Amino acid sequence: MCRFSEKNIHKLGNAIVYIANNAKYSYKTEILKLLFLMEERMVQQYHVPFLGIPFLAWRLGPVSVDVFQELSDGPVLLFDYIDIEYIGKNIKVLAKTDFDEDEFSDAELKMMQDVMKTYGAMTSEQLIEETHKEGSLWCTTVKENGLLEDFNAKRANVSSVELDLGRTLCPTDRKFYEETLAIRRASNLINL
Repeated sequence: MCRFSEKNIHKLGNAIVYIANNAKYSYKTEILKLLFLMEERMVQQYHVPFLGIPFLAWRLGPVSVDVFQELSDGPVLLFDYIDIEYIGKNIKVLAKTDFDEDEFSDAELKMMQDVMKTYGAMTSEQLIEETHKEGSLWCTTVKENGLLEDFNAKRANVSSVELDLGRTLCPTDRKFYEETLAIRRASNLINL
């Protein structure tokens, strides 16, 4: 579980509002995968975290447990930002407020636009396939931690293995990313 400062709740809430307003499908799985792809893209392009929240290796791909719970059980942290609607067994995420772009840097806004342009029209199945591609962070992590066989045989759905988003960066960039991530997570702990 991650502790969220008010600032990080606002940023996360607005990121989900952005996705809900711009994705072709704004169901729980699409939101989770698009958030991960935004985090990954920010780290790869700018060597800094976007939201700085942990993503774990689950059978269906990278998942932020805190966001998963918010979208599954109904928003608590994100109550001011989103509503959920049950459509059969699917959970649709609806924006409850307007998107506040002031929460994001120009680089973050461009990254968000790029991710939505590339992945925003994909279905949950397509996004799962995208995050499971050979050589992807999820695939590499799952293989290294001996999870692939159990996931493929459906003997396990979740793991506690955190995806290391900085692992492909050169040493200098990785150090910078890890320092900024530590600062982000520390500021959440002391609620800055």
